[in-house]
Amino acid sequence: MMRYRKLGRTGLMVSEIGLGGGGIGHVWGETTDEEIGETIALAMREGINFYDVAPSYGNGAAERNLGRALLEAPEHRGEHMLVATKVSLSEEDLADIPAAVERGIHESLERLRRERVDVFQLHNTITPERGLYRRSVTVADAMLAVDTLHRLKQDGLTRFVGITGMGIASSVREIVQTGDLDTVQCYYNLLNDSNARTLPHGSSLHDHGQLLSLAAELGIGVIGIRNLAAGSLTDSIDRQVEDDSLVALDYRRAESLRFLEEEGTPLSQWAARHALEQATISTVVPGVKNAAELSDQIAAVDLPALSDEQVARIDGLRETDFGVRQPVDVVL
Repeated sequence: MMRYRKLGRTGLMVSEIGLGGGGIGHVWGETTDEEIGETIALAMREGINFYDVAPSYGNGAAERNLGRALLEAPEHRGEHMLVATKVSLSEEDLADIPAAVERGIHESLERLRRERVDVFQLHNTITPERGLYRRSVTVADAMLAVDTLHRLKQDGLTRFVGITGMGIASSVREIVQTGDLDTVQCYYNLLNDSNARTLPHGSSLHDHGQLLSLAAELGIGVIGIRNLAAGSLTDSIDRQVEDDSLVALDYRRAESLRFLEEEGTPLSQWAARHALEQATISTVVPGVKNAAELSDQIAAVDLPALSDEQVARIDGLRETDFGVRQPVDVVL
């Protein structure tokens, strides 16, 4: 049975397992519109009430698919069905950030067939310099975007505002501390828990900045993302990836965690359970693409916590980056 948690100071009660938009936007491996429809229908039946999409997921496909599903199921269109989406600023958008953010929400609302969303989020990485990572903007750029998010909130186009908390840790923390945010999306999984605690000395992994404690201190709701490490914490990668990509490196690291499957529970379920063990994380939003993948993640709600022995073994592997060091140019 689905369980629910409060999303920070928003007061919203969100399902522990949400539905991320990558899969239903044809981003994570092959799927069909029919499978996507079945996935969203299953989510509704199982009590999932938090749906996190973005225009970049399939060039608007995730928003259109979710909007159509909600329209075709009138009983699920009420206030209890919570929809979050995002705006991602391109290099051209940086010439007029407020206009791009406002244009973004109107385009998203049209695809979603809604008059407002529950959460509207900035979807760029945040770094000291523009272009340092893919889609990265500066703190000043992000603050201007967040100011516009607040104006859209005042206009009634979104109930709450947030960011995707990825980039250079110091820059992201600055926005979280000063942006008056309602939510933040936090990267967190079995292979990289640096949003909960500092990395071991000498680790090659990306430091996400220990955002969980900061969010808890400020009453900001936390949406857990990448609990499956973009598919690395599953049986197999469902799409072609570059051999030197973070996904490929993480999949190699994940082999060291297969001992968790010894009693029959798949690693993918432990990946969801691990994220939910963090009380600050209100919901995790795996980007599943079919009903089987969604059912797998829902099952994690009823799993027990990892044992002390399992945690100790994981911590030992963590000291060595799970056996695979990360090149300095591989970040996100």
